[in-house]
Amino acid sequence: MAIPTDKSADLESLALAAQSGDDAAFARLTAEMLPSVHYRAVRLATAFLDADDLTQEGMLGLLSAVHTYRGEAAASFLTYAGVCVQNRMLSALRRAAGGKSVHTVSTVPLADCELPDSSLSLEERQDLREECVRLLSLVETRLSDTERTVLKLFLSGRTYREIAVTLGIAPKSVDNALQRVRQKLKG
Repeated sequence: MAIPTDKSADLESLALAAQSGDDAAFARLTAEMLPSVHYRAVRLATAFLDADDLTQEGMLGLLSAVHTYRGEAAASFLTYAGVCVQNRMLSALRRAAGGKSVHTVSTVPLADCELPDSSLSLEERQDLREECVRLLSLVETRLSDTERTVLKLFLSGRTYREIAVTLGIAPKSVDNALQRVRQKLKG
């Protein structure tokens, strides 16, 4: 099998080979994807499920992605696998929480830019920290007080309805505020 230079294309070819029963391709694919699955798990870990359990769930999501991916689909395997992994982790969190509200933010907290994951290189940590500072600055300078409050509540895992009740506004107003936030934070 020729090895493509593009990582996404390489992962896709490994996934397609794994679908055909190539165990070596599956082993290489899981080795390539494990760090990003674990990184995502660390960011989603809660009191309900720790990072190791979420990593296992994420790897099950990756296995599902390998079995269900279609090469002719519009999305790359990397994108498709990312969605499968994320959905599997979030489902596990919801099951573990037993109906309680679960903090499922997949970003750094709005309060600070400290990154607890030591598996990142110093350069990656610095890049993420700089991006965090840039985003926090945008949040503070571009968003109104209401938009900031809605964003923080949304990122804490609250539903539109819960945010609306908390703030005494209509769910459509919550949706409108989040749409404005998306527009203002682009760029």
